[in-house]
Parts: sequence; structure tokens; C-alpha cells
Amino acid sequence: MELFETPLPGVGVRYEFTAEGGDHVGVVVRRDGKRDIALYDREDPDSCRGTIELSEGDASKVAELLGGTNITARLEELKHNVEGLAIEWVTMPDGGGLVGKTIGDGRIRTETSASVVAVIRGEAAIPGPEPTFSLAPGDTVLVMGSATAVRQATQILTG
Repeated sequence: MELFETPLPGVGVRYEFTAEGGDHVGVVVRRDGKRDIALYDREDPDSCRGTIELSEGDASKVAELLGGTNITARLEELKHNVEGLAIEWVTMPDGGGLVGKTIGDGRIRTETSASVVAVIRGEAAIPGPEPTFSLAPGDTVLVMGSATAVRQATQILTG
């Protein structure tokens, strides 16, 4: 089975595949933890026959029913390949922390050794933001580093 992956900036990732029975299926894994499952029309793959929105808990239940142990094994393998690396999506609060301040004001790299890799603002993705980039309420900040460094950076970002 061929699985197609499409990044959706500001939303998450869409995965699509054609099931053995011929149905075209799409799954959107959203950053908020929810999942959208879409079943496309066999005759017109651009036409969606219907969608189902699953909460994070619902998605876990369905994954378990469908053999989630395979997914868990793959995640464990991935974790092993990047041992020591932590990645966190941090949502900026309405106030406090670095809201209204620049990334440089937080001295995150200097103080924690973690890196701010990207910022998602609305539908826009800002990869590799400069230290002069000002953070706003609701921004989602991608932080990478050791687990300890990422925890410290999160504290600086959110207050």
C-alpha cells in the first residue's frame, strides 16, 4: 500500500491511501490532537463521500481496535533512532512569557540550548524565525533540544 503524506501548515498532516477494496481514504492528523477521516468517491477522487471527526481519545480507541500495536512499535523504533531529542509544539498564552516580545528577548538558545525551529501563526508557517521575530498570543512554537532544554524553553516561552 502506498501512503501519501501532505503537510498542512497551521493544521497538521494529511495522509491518503487507496484501500485494497478500492476506496480512497484520507486522514488528517491535526495539531490539536483531533483526527478527521474522509472517504472519497471511487468515481471522482476529488469528491468526498463523508467525513468523521474523532477526538484524541476516540482516535486512540479506533487505533487500538485496528491493531494499534503496529503503530506503537513504529513509534518506539523512531524514538530509538532519535534518542535524546525532544520536540514540542508550544502554544503561546494570551499574555505573559514572551508574548509581545522577541525570541531573542527570551535568550532561549543561550539559556537552555534548545532551538526555536518554526512558528505557526494562523495559516502561515515561519520556518527558522530570526531572534527579532515577535511572538503573539496563539502562536504555536516548535522547540527542539534535549528533554530538559525543551522543558526550560517552554517555561520561558509561556511564563
